[in-house]
Amino acid sequence: MNEAQLDLRGARILLVDDQPANLDVLCALLEAEGYEISLAPGGELALKIAARAEAPPDLILLDVMMPGLDGYEVCRRLKADERTRSIPVIFITARDLTEGVLEGFRAGGLDYIAKPFRDQEVLVRVQTHLRLSRLARELAARNAELEGEIAQRKRLRGQLSMISQREAERWGLEGWSARARPSKRASARSA
Repeated sequence: MNEAQLDLRGARILLVDDQPANLDVLCALLEAEGYEISLAPGGELALKIAARAEAPPDLILLDVMMPGLDGYEVCRRLKADERTRSIPVIFITARDLTEGVLEGFRAGGLDYIAKPFRDQEVLVRVQTHLRLSRLARELAARNAELEGEIAQRKRLRGQLSMISQREAERWGLEGWSARARPSKRASARSA
């Protein structure tokens, strides 16, 4: 699938921020691009929404400074849970200190956007990480298909080998092919 065919409309994004104004701005921006948005004003609710089996988010935009669970702890818990481990997390925060950025990466975040953010920066980063995530899932699915096919071929090869061995025994030819060696003339012609 080439990039032009990758339609991201309808991708589910979870916005997590304790400031309603930030949620409103981000929600309007991303809904205008065709994304499905879920909102969480805090970390506990974000974890519950992310773990929903029927509709987990494709990406999470996560504020760092929140009462209760901060964004770093929310991200660590997301990455520790098998159900939410693969969801990309982008931190959005006013803490633009190098140590804060590093802490976000250590917690499992993939990117960091500083407040006040620019609309185009948010859109490009969201689109980039959604594409990368979708392509990674497709690659993993194709690899699983190939592994299944390889395993099936190995089983078939084993079955064919057993059938060949039984037929050789039936016809009294067991070991015959191993004893036959190409003549020197045949070897010279093929070289």
